[in-house]
Amino acid sequence: MKQERSDLLERIDTVTVPATTQKFIARDRLGVNTGRKARVKISYLEDNFLSWFGGKIEDPIGETILCCNELRRPSVDGPILAELSGGAMAETTLTEMFSLMERQGSGEKGILLASGYANIFYVRDVFGALRAVGCRWDGGGWFVFADSVEYPSRWHGGRRVFSRNS
Repeated sequence: MKQERSDLLERIDTVTVPATTQKFIARDRLGVNTGRKARVKISYLEDNFLSWFGGKIEDPIGETILCCNELRRPSVDGPILAELSGGAMAETTLTEMFSLMERQGSGEKGILLASGYANIFYVRDVFGALRAVGCRWDGGGWFVFADSVEYPSRWHGGRRVFSRNS
């Protein structure tokens, strides 16, 4: 695979997300459950995530290929979005994020960081606003959160940013 690198993002891999045949209903698929039989252990859904995405329903998707990029230095969302073709390549879906979480449902090693560091996706909320949505493994389950892309906090280097394959 060709390595693409800038001072901000370095493409480290790509991942195929399979097509789906049913709608993705966030409230049905993303619920707190760390039980032994949970396919995807989710330990916490942050309040912003619930208010912006709790009612989100996404149509089925075709097979997609996402890029996995490593954030090489601390940054807020604006420069990350600019690097990803002004945001055009940044937008992903909850369906895609959840598909990757399913592969590592109990925090197994895989494309998502399961070290406590954030995995960042840019997803449109129920109101159509682009949001930074993240999942990070906290030892007992996935911690899922969302922030405004104008939020003043910085992402630390070493986090993973998922985007469209160019």
